[in-house]
Amino acid sequence: MKLFRLMEITLCILFSLFLYAMACYYIGIKGLSILPYRNNGYGIMIYWIIYWLISISFVLSILCRIFLSINNLLTSIFTSIGTVYLAAFFYLMILFPITDLIKFICEKIGLKGEFINFISRIYGNGILIFVIIFILIFIGVWKATHPVITDYNVNINKNAGKINLLNIVMVSDVHAGITVKEKGIANMVKSINRLRPDIVFFCGDMVDENTNSKMKKCLGEASKNIKSKYGIYAITGNHEYIGANLPETLSYLKRGNVKVLEDRVLKIDNSFYVVGRNDPVSFYKTKEKIKSLEELLKDIDKSLPIIVLNHQPIDLKAAKKEKVDLQLSGHTHKGQFLPNNFITGLVYEKDYGYLKKGDFNLIVSSGYGAWGPPIRIGTKGEIVNIRVNFNN
Repeated sequence: MKLFRLMEITLCILFSLFLYAMACYYIGIKGLSILPYRNNGYGIMIYWIIYWLISISFVLSILCRIFLSINNLLTSIFTSIGTVYLAAFFYLMILFPITDLIKFICEKIGLKGEFINFISRIYGNGILIFVIIFILIFIGVWKATHPVITDYNVNINKNAGKINLLNIVMVSDVHAGITVKEKGIANMVKSINRLRPDIVFFCGDMVDENTNSKMKKCLGEASKNIKSKYGIYAITGNHEYIGANLPETLSYLKRGNVKVLEDRVLKIDNSFYVVGRNDPVSFYKTKEKIKSLEELLKDIDKSLPIIVLNHQPIDLKAAKKEKVDLQLSGHTHKGQFLPNNFITGLVYEKDYGYLKKGDFNLIVSSGYGAWGPPIRIGTKGEIVNIRVNFNN
């Protein structure tokens, strides 16, 4: 049974790679058609060598990490080139089939005249599409590397002892390694400190499978410089469990004075609770089921404010039922680049922003960094600043 399953998975992977190769060839032909040396045999050969190396660079980086245990500068270069290509490939595979279909229809119905000739000259064998994609990718990379501050004000109808106002800074989905490197982490820490937080929350996916030990160490060391009254608290996201060496990651975070809450509840200053939930993906690594909210909150005083850190914006009904006041989530990236936001909008009740249901409040961040392609189109990288007012 296991052998059959392995063969099934292998065939699926090979078929997917075949489809990807065919799609890449389609894009490659389009690229060749706009080059001046497309009739030169030597030039064509060089073109295809460079093109295929770029198109498979992301796959090469994965193979190097998995089978050769290599995660160095060379794999980082392959990963960066490959992820940018994947973003361009994504849009090219949307635009070129559409334009080819339009051209085919126009030819079949015999459309002619000055307007058609004008459109053909602008299209220029596809060069217009490549120019549009280049501009999109350029804008997307700039947006991904220039996060902003997003502000929220939340009222919680509970007494928090001596605390009237709590200034929270939340960061999620940094994915340190490709988009966010040493400079990006340093800028993140400076931005956090400028907000003068009372408490800081890292809501998962601070690292991923592309984050090497050097970057994890950098994140841990930088976290020591974060200044907040009640400290820094972190939870795991799905990517901390996917090839990211979780024990190493947690070790560097803890050295950086980050308290990692793995299905744990802490009372802060006898005034409010912080609940850190493990990501459901943890089950596939640890074989242990995550604790339910009911189990985690069974022994606490629910008259005090309850803040839940849950990487994915899920279990909203349970949170409302258990009198949770505020849940902070990330994970979705709001699709990261269009039109993926339509998919995340269908999957989650709230894939980005603020949701209020009675006394329950949810804030979903689009994340600080980016996973895979280092671009953001139609979304933003952000640090979330939440001012919570308690009804004391």
